[in-house]
Amino acid sequence: MAENLSAENFSHVLKRFIARRGYPKLILSDNASQFQLVFKTIMEENANFLATKDMVWKNTVPRAPWNGGVYERLIGHTKRALRRAIGRKLLKEEELITLIIEIEGILNTRPLTYVGFDDYRFIRPFDFISPMASLDLPINYDSHQDEYTPYTIKTKDTLVKYWTSTLTTLDVFWKLWKEEYLTSLRERTQRELKSPRIVEKRVPHENEIVLLNEPEIPRGVWKLARIIKINRGWDGKIRSATIQLPNGKQIDRSINILYPMEIDATEDNGR
Repeated sequence: MAENLSAENFSHVLKRFIARRGYPKLILSDNASQFQLVFKTIMEENANFLATKDMVWKNTVPRAPWNGGVYERLIGHTKRALRRAIGRKLLKEEELITLIIEIEGILNTRPLTYVGFDDYRFIRPFDFISPMASLDLPINYDSHQDEYTPYTIKTKDTLVKYWTSTLTTLDVFWKLWKEEYLTSLRERTQRELKSPRIVEKRVPHENEIVLLNEPEIPRGVWKLARIIKINRGWDGKIRSATIQLPNGKQIDRSINILYPMEIDATEDNGR
């Protein structure tokens, strides 16, 4: 987290990232002045720095935000959910930093695609850094606090109240972000027709591995399902599907709660 948008602060953020994760292969940035100043400074001090570290620094096209459509949309989902999750709460700096890093964990443990359905394995962004690592956090089941003022933790009860409040914020963020994220997965796979105002809904197909979204699923948990059969109504429209869970159980569910994965196997097969 940066204190402000100055080049100096961005430089500190970049140094912290490299110290924790190592040198990135690619830095993709927009044309904001602070990014360009840091890039210029690096190149002036050592023109071969990026090459020696096997790094590439790319800038998006000026005044063309759609160039970063995929990640810009994820950033937008995260910002909106974070604002709504915090609401009118007043967070200390260390609380905000902790919350953002925990949210980073939520984003980086989302499923990209599946490895094996029967053993319930999927690939997450985090697996490229720490394969199969678990980032499970306690779940808060009973708190509806809307706002609070920062206070000093002096007693056990105060500590428990504080801990519960932080879990509540994470739970609210998870609910809001997941809703936007899943919606974007469905919209991304819709095929536009000739008229820009008409969009054909994506039709699920048999044997497709999908995400199953049900209200009782706790924070950070993702359910996979395989579509066994597409069920059509009397009018020929698809309203439900028979799905198989990793434990072998088959159930009927509405297609409204079945979502394609971020990286779909059918995309590769069609290329």
